[in-house]
Amino acid sequence: MALYMKKFLTTTETAEICGVAHTTVIRWIGDGKLKAHETPGGHRRIERGDLAAFLERFNMPVPASLPDSAYRVLAVDDEKVVLSMIRKVFEEDGGKAELHLATHGMAALMLIGKISFNLVILDVVMPDMDGIEVCRALKRNPDTAGIKIIAITGKQLTEEQEEYLESNTEGLLRKPFPPSALMARIDALRGGKEQA
Repeated sequence: MALYMKKFLTTTETAEICGVAHTTVIRWIGDGKLKAHETPGGHRRIERGDLAAFLERFNMPVPASLPDSAYRVLAVDDEKVVLSMIRKVFEEDGGKAELHLATHGMAALMLIGKISFNLVILDVVMPDMDGIEVCRALKRNPDTAGIKIIAITGKQLTEEQEEYLESNTEGLLRKPFPPSALMARIDALRGGKEQA
């Protein structure tokens, strides 16, 4: 049972969970199908959430004990006051989700490359790389296309931006929005994930 409580799994543990040979797991990693990182000693480690996502993507059964209990959310906004409010909302929610913060689009994409997120709360208008560019980058990549996105903005958007967000996100919240509206949206998405 302790095997399933660890955040990272060895290739041998992964093979045992999947009911395949150790060499098959190595091949999945080598082919870029299964995300893994290498330890300083040269051993490969697979995050439990990444293994669960891999199994789902290839229509393989996901053991009930495997999925990461953490529901990971990334909030991206260049306004620190907004990030502060979002952090407070999550603290009041009793730590049911693991929250990460980023102040610009490029930092968000770098974090998403390292950590598996269930949801991104994404400001639309940011300097350098705006939320729509981040959204496009996520949707283009098969590994991140399934991440849910809630867009947020305090600015007037063009009709084209509105249409893009309507088609590619789980909704748009206009600032200033009440914290309860954000949490209701998150709870609905989290509930959907649990039933899936």
